[in-house]
Amino acid sequence: MRTRRKYANIMASARAAGSHNGYTLGFQNGRRLGRCETVIRAITKESHIRHGMSVLCITSGLGVPFAPIDKAVLEALQMQVARVGAVSALDDIVKTARDFKPDLALVLLGMRVEPETVNRLKAMGIRTAIWYSDDPYYTDMTRNTARHYDIVFTNELSCIEFYRQHGCRYVFHLPLAAHFKGFHPKPVRVSYMSDICFMGSAYWHRVEFFDQIADYLATKNVRIFGIWWKRLKSYSRLKSSIQTKWLTPEETANYYNGAKIVINLHRSPHDETFNKNSARIPAWTTNPRTFEICASGTFQLTDAREDLTGLYVPGRDLIVYSSPEELVSKIEYYLHNEEERNQIALSGLDHTVRNHDYHQRIATLLRTINELPI
Repeated sequence: MRTRRKYANIMASARAAGSHNGYTLGFQNGRRLGRCETVIRAITKESHIRHGMSVLCITSGLGVPFAPIDKAVLEALQMQVARVGAVSALDDIVKTARDFKPDLALVLLGMRVEPETVNRLKAMGIRTAIWYSDDPYYTDMTRNTARHYDIVFTNELSCIEFYRQHGCRYVFHLPLAAHFKGFHPKPVRVSYMSDICFMGSAYWHRVEFFDQIADYLATKNVRIFGIWWKRLKSYSRLKSSIQTKWLTPEETANYYNGAKIVINLHRSPHDETFNKNSARIPAWTTNPRTFEICASGTFQLTDAREDLTGLYVPGRDLIVYSSPEELVSKIEYYLHNEEERNQIALSGLDHTVRNHDYHQRIATLLRTINELPI
C-alpha cells in the first residue's frame, strides 16, 4: 500500500510539472507568435509596378537549395510582368523561347545553361540576363559564361569587379532574400523545439568550429542538420543531436520557428576541397539563411561578413559573433535573457519583411533592366 501511494504521488507530481511546463511553453510561444503577427500587420507593403514585358525564366534544373529560389522568383515575376514562362535548364530552352517569344530570358544560377544556348537566344532578339546565386564559390566556371549575357546580376558584392574584368558590361549586385510563403512565424510541434539550431553542410571550417564548442553544445537541447557531420571529432558526443540529411524548406522553417537561437556560420570562400574559386574572391555578402532565419521571427547569432551592415543593423536585428568563445558566451547570455532575445528577433523580422523579400528583389531587377540603354 505504501509503495502504491508513493508511486501515485510521484505520478501526480510529474503530471503537475508537465502541466505547468506545457502551460509555460504554450504561453511563451503564443506570446511570441502574437507579437510577430503585430509586427507583420503594422507593415504596409509597397505595391510594385507591373511591367508590360514578357519574361522566360530559365530555372536552375537543380534541387535544394536552388529549387526554392526558382519558385520564389517565378512567383514574384508573375506579380510584376505581363507574361511569364518557365523552362528548366535541363529542357529545350531554345525551342521554348521560340514558341514563347519573350522580351527577356532570365537565367537563374546558370550552371547547366551552355553559352551557345545564350548566344542563340540573343540571335533571336531576346535580351538575356543571369542571376548568379552561388557566388563566389564557383567563379572558375561562371567567369567563362558571364560575358555571354547582356546583363549580369550576382548575389555577391565582391564579384562585381571580377565580372567586369572578364568582359561583362552591365553587372549589378542583387542579394538573395526570404521567400515569405516558406519562411514566416508559425506554430510548431514540440518535436521541432530546441535551445539551439544550426542548418548547413559540414564544410571543413564549420567542422573545426563546432569541434571547439562541442562540449558546451552537448549540455544543451541542440539540433544540427546537414550532410557530412560525421567528420566531427566530437561526433559521438553530439550524435543524438545531428541529422545528416537535407531538409525541405518547410521542415527548415519549422525548426527555425521551434528554436530559441539559430546559429548562422557562413561557408568559407577558400575551401579548395569543394569550391572552384581559384581567384580567391572573398565572400562579403550574407547567405540566404540570414534572411530566412529573420523572416521566421527567430533570434539569430551570425558570423560577420563585410556587407552585413548594408543589409541589417547588428545589435538591433541580429547578433554577431567572431569566435567560438564569443558564440558560447552570447548563446549563454541570450538563453537567459528571453525578452531581449525576442525583441531582437522581432526587429529582424520587421526589417526583413520591409526590405528583403523576392518581390522587392525582382522589382529591383526589372527596374534596372528597363533603365539600361539596350
